[in-house]
Amino acid sequence: MSSTPARTRRPVFLLIPLGALAGVALAMVNFQLTTASLVEPGDLSSYVLWTIVGGAALGGSFACPASAAAYVGASAGKSPRFCAGAAGGALAACWLLYAAVSASGGTPVTWLLPTAAALTTAGGMWVIWTAVRRSVPRA
Repeated sequence: MSSTPARTRRPVFLLIPLGALAGVALAMVNFQLTTASLVEPGDLSSYVLWTIVGGAALGGSFACPASAAAYVGASAGKSPRFCAGAAGGALAACWLLYAAVSASGGTPVTWLLPTAAALTTAGGMWVIWTAVRRSVPRA
C-alpha cells in the first residue's frame, strides 16, 4: 500500500466552461424555437441577454457536479471509463431534476429537452474520458 497521495486530475474542470457554452447554445436554440416570435422588438435585446446569462449559469451548474464526480474518481485512481461514467451519471441526474422541476411548473417538455440531455451527457462523458486518459501516466 502506497503512502503517497493520489494524483489529482484538474483537467476535468474544463467541463465547467464547456458546460456554460453548451448552456448558452441550448438556451439560444430554445429561445428561437419558443419565445423569439412573441417578444416585442424593443425588448428583444433584454430577452437575449438574460437567455445567455441563464443558459451559461444553468450549463455551468450542471457541469460542476459532473466535474466533481470525475475529479473524485480520478483522484482515487479510477479508470477513465469510471470517471466518465460518474460524470455522465451526475449530468443525467441534473437533467432529470431539471425536467421534473420544469414539468411541475407547467412547462411542457418538448423534443429539445431529451435531445439536449443526451447530447450534453455524451459530450461531457467524452470530455472527461479524454481529460482523465491524458492525465494518466503511461507505462
